[in-house]
Amino acid sequence: MERRSIKLIVCDIDDTLIHKEQHLNAHIRDVIKKVKKTGIQFTLATGRMPYRAEVFAKEAQLDIPYIANNGSILYDSESMVYCKMLFAGELKEIMQKYMDLEPEFTVIFSYPDRECPLIRTKWIEERLYKYPGYDQILGNTSQVWNQEVHKVYVVDASRSKMIGRLAKDLEAMKGDFSFFQYGEYSIEIVGKGCSKATGLQNLLKYLDMSTEQVMAIGDHTNDIEVIRMAGIGVAVANADPKLKAIADFITCGERAEGVEEAINKFVFI
Repeated sequence: MERRSIKLIVCDIDDTLIHKEQHLNAHIRDVIKKVKKTGIQFTLATGRMPYRAEVFAKEAQLDIPYIANNGSILYDSESMVYCKMLFAGELKEIMQKYMDLEPEFTVIFSYPDRECPLIRTKWIEERLYKYPGYDQILGNTSQVWNQEVHKVYVVDASRSKMIGRLAKDLEAMKGDFSFFQYGEYSIEIVGKGCSKATGLQNLLKYLDMSTEQVMAIGDHTNDIEVIRMAGIGVAVANADPKLKAIADFITCGERAEGVEEAINKFVFI
C-alpha cells in the first residue's frame, strides 16, 4: 500500500496502544499528532465502553468518532453517533446455569456511564471502586434481566474452563446477540451482528471513505474482522497467533512500539 492511499488509521487500545497504563504515553501522543498533520485521520476501535475509552480519545485529540464496545457504539465528543443494544433477558437462563454452578461467576451489565454487577462476587469486591457502577449491585431478579443493555460482561476469575463451555452454549443458542471470548477468563456479549468490523463500516459511511483507505492495528481475536477488512491490517508483536495469521504485516515491536513501527513503515515512508 502506498502512503498516499492511507486516509485513516484505526487502532485498538488494550495491549495495542497500552498495556495496563491509564494514559497514552507522551511519545505515542506525539506520533498520533504527527500523523494527523499529514492529513491522515486517526481513531480508536475498542471493546471498552465509551466512559472507559474517553480518556484515550481525548489524549489522542481525536477529530472523528471512535468505535467502542466491540462495534456496537460509534462515539464522538461525548455523544453516540450510533449504538445497538441487546435484550439481557434472552441470556437469563443460560447465565443462571453458570451462576448456580459457580457462585463467583461474575455477570455485569454495561450502561453508557457505568457497569453494574448482578451480585457482589470476590472479583467485584477487589475492584469495588475501580470503575463507576461496580459498587451498585443490581440483584439477580427477573425485573433486572428484563431490560436492554449495551453489553453483558462475564468473568470467570478462577478460570475453571466454564468460559469455554459458555461460549459453546452461546454459539448453539444462535440468539439475537454476538459475543467475544477472551481465553478462559471472560466473554463480552453485545448486539447481534456487532463487531469492530461493523463499527468500521459505520464509521467509513460516516466519513465517506472506503476500506482500502484504512490501516487497522490490533492484538486480539476481536480485532480479526477489522484487520481482515482494512486495506492493510497490522498485528503488533504481542498479538494472538490467530490475528497474526491473517495480518498483512506483523511488527517487531510490542504494543505502542509496534504501532509506531507500523506508522513509520506505511505512513512516514
